[in-house]
Amino acid sequence: MIESDEDLMMKVKEDKDELAFERLVQRHRKSLLNFVYRFIGDQDIAEDVSQDVFLKLWSSADTYLPMARFTTFLYTIAKNLCLNILAKIKSSPQMQSINDIILKSDSDKEIQNELADSVNQPDQEVLSTEIKNKIKEAIGKLSPEHRLVFILTEYHGLSYQEVANIVQCPVGTVASRKNTAVKHLKRYLEPLMNI
Repeated sequence: MIESDEDLMMKVKEDKDELAFERLVQRHRKSLLNFVYRFIGDQDIAEDVSQDVFLKLWSSADTYLPMARFTTFLYTIAKNLCLNILAKIKSSPQMQSINDIILKSDSDKEIQNELADSVNQPDQEVLSTEIKNKIKEAIGKLSPEHRLVFILTEYHGLSYQEVANIVQCPVGTVASRKNTAVKHLKRYLEPLMNI
């Protein structure tokens, strides 16, 4: 019989069971990394933050209460670490890639992309990649509060109540933030509707 996440976390809490913790890491590593990446927008930082989330999960296991789903506890830790990272990024000076400085025109960037991938892709795959990038860019333009609610509900399938527990606000606020996020995304992505 497969043990629930909550049962495994209780083993970690009560017995510091490393095997139970490893099972939790294996079950949630990929979805956590996806969440952090979508929220932060940088793969390297997302990998570091994901590791930090699991370290924090281990060290704060004694505070776990199985009143809500385990993922609520996990994503609350992730949300807090992501917001800390975003605050640090916002307050630190921004570095710019040499490629971004040198390759200023769109045609130069297209050349760079062709050089990076010498295999010609079908038009549909290129269009699909472009749309995915525009959606990612649009989500990145959302405020952290709206982005968090959108990612947790749309990509991770959490209910408004679960998100409210993570964000520590009323369910109505979650619904309002989601509606606002969707409105902003529609506005940002309106040019794609004509493709």
